[in-house]
Amino acid sequence: MATDDRVSGSAERVGVVGPLGFDTFAENIIDCLPDIGVQPVALGPPVPMPNGRLSGPVLALRSAFDRVDLTYQRQIVARADRENVGTVITLYPLLPQTVRNLRRRGIRVCLWFPDCVANMGRQQFLLGDYNALFFKDPLLTNRLADVLRLPAYYLPEACNPARHRPPDTANGQRHVVFVGNMYAGRARLIAELVGHGVEVQIYGPPIPKWLSDERLVTRHTGRYVTGAEKARVFREALAVVNALHPAEMTSVNCRLFEAAACGAVVLCERRPPLENLYEEEREVLGFTTFEELLGRIKWCTDDPPAARVVGDAATARSHRDHTYQDRLTRILEILW
Repeated sequence: MATDDRVSGSAERVGVVGPLGFDTFAENIIDCLPDIGVQPVALGPPVPMPNGRLSGPVLALRSAFDRVDLTYQRQIVARADRENVGTVITLYPLLPQTVRNLRRRGIRVCLWFPDCVANMGRQQFLLGDYNALFFKDPLLTNRLADVLRLPAYYLPEACNPARHRPPDTANGQRHVVFVGNMYAGRARLIAELVGHGVEVQIYGPPIPKWLSDERLVTRHTGRYVTGAEKARVFREALAVVNALHPAEMTSVNCRLFEAAACGAVVLCERRPPLENLYEEEREVLGFTTFEELLGRIKWCTDDPPAARVVGDAATARSHRDHTYQDRLTRILEILW
């Protein structure tokens, strides 16, 4: 950590733009900023949220609402100014005019984009005068920096060690777990696993009607898990299957870090950054083909104690190298 007083002291106030809710990206950042000596200020979501939810696809569909969003984002600028914020970390793209308005007030602005390339929408953030842009996809980062000469940096997602940690007690289960949104690729994979006799449990939002395959519906628990319950689900599972969205071309998702931090045996689809984030075989188990995934599941089934050792090692690595505190320190060192 830099020795700058703004980092080590409490004078610096950092605004966070993103929807709040327990265990959301924005909420974890706000929870962890005080650990590095920074006072967080919640600035709210970047656009109106009538239904209380925000996602990359929702933002991509808002092209007709620029005027409404700009009016809304003026409130974000006004609050940042009123709260004497020196830096803003936005987790979803702001309109270019909003970034300019913040910069005119002497406020440093960065985007930490948590989504895959499929959710980049109209890519308006490429036109904003950000002090820095952070992406979890190293290929995208290099292209933006090398070709467009943008201040782009590679930064993976993270875990919150205060929340993403193994429960004190956990029973061993015989099923593999999928946690998160349901989309076609994940639905196909689950159906294939079920067809091969694998016991599966699904947690997350309701399955869309157009994906209402009976094999999925009967295995969905109807629960969206967060906090201690999510940690227990991760830890107790035979394994957590982290099948990545096809648009995660050279990136991994937040579930990798959260599940690993909770002591899960994570079976993660391989992407180039994985080998530098965790040690395969010892901390996570990677797979590239369906047959390899089946083999990983069989190994966990045949030797649960050995699998649990992998989960323990994953927790240690996550809490050592992949915390929000580490990532936020990196962001502020670049901005300051």
